[in-house]
Amino acid sequence: MTARFCRYLDKVFAFGEKIGSLGDKRKLPRIPTAAVWGSVFFLFVLRRGSLNAMELALRVPRRMEGLVGQARPSADRMGDVLGLMEPDQLRGLLSGINRKLGRNKALKNDWPLRVAAVDGHEFFSSRHRSCPACSERKVKVKGKKVTEFYHRGVVFHLVGFPMAIPLDCELCRPGEGEVVTAKRLLKRAITHYGRFFDVVVGDALYMEAPFFTFCLQHKKGVIAVLKGKRALLTDAKGVFALSRPKVWTENRVRVRAWDEEGFTTADGIGSPLRVLHTEEEVTIRERHRNRWVEKTERHHWWWATTLPASRLPTRMLWRAAHRRWDIENDLFNTLVTHWSLDHCFKHEPTAILNFVLTLFIAFVLLQSFYRGNLKQQRRFHLSLVGLAMELYLGVVTMDTPASWVPP
Repeated sequence: MTARFCRYLDKVFAFGEKIGSLGDKRKLPRIPTAAVWGSVFFLFVLRRGSLNAMELALRVPRRMEGLVGQARPSADRMGDVLGLMEPDQLRGLLSGINRKLGRNKALKNDWPLRVAAVDGHEFFSSRHRSCPACSERKVKVKGKKVTEFYHRGVVFHLVGFPMAIPLDCELCRPGEGEVVTAKRLLKRAITHYGRFFDVVVGDALYMEAPFFTFCLQHKKGVIAVLKGKRALLTDAKGVFALSRPKVWTENRVRVRAWDEEGFTTADGIGSPLRVLHTEEEVTIRERHRNRWVEKTERHHWWWATTLPASRLPTRMLWRAAHRRWDIENDLFNTLVTHWSLDHCFKHEPTAILNFVLTLFIAFVLLQSFYRGNLKQQRRFHLSLVGLAMELYLGVVTMDTPASWVPP
């Protein structure tokens, strides 16, 4: 399975050529950058969990030589070298992989527009160790206020597909707000991806004039959660009180939706906005005292968007707005639980970012191999976590080294 995975990477993504072009700031490296970064890449692919665990695997004679070569780095060397690599190299590698997936028709759905979600995530915190790029906050511990240091970032992620597709990541600077970081991230993402996405969706934090104006200037649509004491929300409630809703049922959810365009009461936003309000009755089945019990929950949602109904119909807008949770469920939750996203491999700003980008690359390639190379019958009995275990077990049975390993 491991040899098959390596052949797939090289055949579909020219992985050997791309990994060979990576470099770092060392002048006369004893261990090539490809071997060091490749060790970190396979740390995530094989779910080793930490640099020390990967070093133990590398120390076993002839176990990992088929993947990284004979020059095998230590745990400290892996962390140091990733701190010396330029993150734009890995961003370019991730962008190329995502674009290749798009050209290979792996990213297809029935939506008229391609939607990407932006959201913040705290990677880790400490009350004892810090660096100049750490953000600070005061927390209460046993009745006393102590300083806590943490690193937070903003992630850009494609939604609405069976695969989780992270596009880019940007770390927040000390004292910087999430939306400011998001605009810096989106400016670069628009350069790298161009027309790869059409709409940006975010939570209520992104319902502000500077963010909407920024996206409109770059000809991208915006969807944001609408809540709080806003004139736009008050205006929409008055209009919807006089109109009849659209009604439909989908996946055990009964939806009543009010959808109107032409609202101009959002402060600072020059373009008229469209507001969607839904009342949702969700039927949930739960096991209670040895029998199934059904109960109904009701939810109310409000969204504001720059997209007219001619570009995104009501029902499709409702789907896209709810799929914002893909970034939480399919990316953050999965990577934190199974792929050590919140583990501090090296407490240095550049290294932190490079480890996150490397994890995104490994995760996208694992999913691509899982869905594009394994038959449906095989996937039925094998989860993505199980695939990582199969790949680790297959390391010792590799007959020939990967194409990017020097002879």
